[in-house]
Amino acid sequence: MFGLTKGKTKKHIDALVADTAYALDGFMSNAESSDELLDRLGLSREQVFAAVNSDDEVESCKEDLRTAMMASGWRLYGDGTDDAQLDRIYRVVRKNLSAFVELVLTARMNGYAVGRYIYRREEDGLIVLDYIADRRDELDRYKPKRGGVLIYQGNNGEEVLDTQVLNLLLVNRATAKNPAGEMAVARLFPAVSVRKNGFLYAHQFIKRYAQPYMVGKVSGDAQGFIGKLFSFVSGGAITVDPEDSVEMLTNSANGEGFEKLERMANARIQKALLGRVKISDMTNGSRAAQETEENTRQDRIEAYLSLLSLAVQHAVDAMVAVNAVWGVEIKQKGGLWFEFIEEAKIDKARAERDKIYADSGMVRFTEDYFTQVLGYEKEHFEMVEQQPQAGKAALAVKLSDGLNGGEPPLLKVDQALMQPKMQAVLSALQASESYADFEAALSKMDLSEGDMAIIDKLVGESVRGFSDGLEDGK
Repeated sequence: MFGLTKGKTKKHIDALVADTAYALDGFMSNAESSDELLDRLGLSREQVFAAVNSDDEVESCKEDLRTAMMASGWRLYGDGTDDAQLDRIYRVVRKNLSAFVELVLTARMNGYAVGRYIYRREEDGLIVLDYIADRRDELDRYKPKRGGVLIYQGNNGEEVLDTQVLNLLLVNRATAKNPAGEMAVARLFPAVSVRKNGFLYAHQFIKRYAQPYMVGKVSGDAQGFIGKLFSFVSGGAITVDPEDSVEMLTNSANGEGFEKLERMANARIQKALLGRVKISDMTNGSRAAQETEENTRQDRIEAYLSLLSLAVQHAVDAMVAVNAVWGVEIKQKGGLWFEFIEEAKIDKARAERDKIYADSGMVRFTEDYFTQVLGYEKEHFEMVEQQPQAGKAALAVKLSDGLNGGEPPLLKVDQALMQPKMQAVLSALQASESYADFEAALSKMDLSEGDMAIIDKLVGESVRGFSDGLEDGK
């Protein structure tokens, strides 16, 4: 019988975590489309979207994206516009911006999003967007087709919806083969499943190991002592004889495996949605790695902003078209445009290089450099003529002073080159007990003929300082 019993294969938790991470990475980096991944999972688009969208870690990442998109600066502009009308449209966009952000998040995660425009006519006849009815709760009824066509599958059959002025169809990376767009949550589903099943494991762990064990050693009535232990555990006091003892034993396991699995799944979700792992969920990492991931996060946010710009621009075009037929014409020439304001990023290496050029006194930057190269707006800065600082003459003046009988000063580059030699000479001078020892130390150094003048000057200053010290000592 013992020969027929198969022993259980034990696997270390680190190996289990590594295998799980390898499987998740392979699934998330798979070159297959979202529809092909859904076929492998055996789930529909609606099932995967509902499961992933309800995860708390996914919701936390979405909140970070909401904050970033809402905090980004934007503007409306166009030629031949009326300032009063433009201001009213600006307020309409600002009011509905949060609804557009939700549509963008739905489109990125589900592949596409649908919103219904609800208009309102104001007193002067201008038709503006009142609010947007988000259809994410019934996306299974809306089917995007090629060419931007949107089909609604209602109780009375299929209906082609207007996507010019009545409905907004926002699609994430649509192709001819996949007009419904790329579904980001299809790659997140395994990580979310690990998190949810991990909580089941945590419950089993707590149920099995969180309760401590009570061990009592008694020389008398054991059954009666057990009753005392139960009474003690449920809350109370116990008395024992000097030769008896009560000991509480706890399991040393702390659920580290569950923590590793959860942290690993969180990292995959954050990398997919935010482009980086949050610092609070990192166990280690360098500053350079954090800066690189922060740049990746900015690029990821710009991808969301690009989709948000398309959504708002569609709504602005819809208001212009509706008012041209049924309302008050919105004054504009060539269109009314929405765009996010791109902030000029500081290039530290460029700034340090420009400072070196400016400090040399031979280069002066123009206004075109700040506007065309650095990207600053003219109204955001003012060119100031720099006054020459006292004690700092131009380079040509310094050179001319040296030719007029003065001692030519060393340039900063020469000083940097001579500094190691000067330190070596001073060290040799300090360590030498006689001039012969000093000459022997100099013969071992790599010195040129031009260095001898500096050496003579250093030796002379050292001798004078030594003699002055002797005189002061007297």
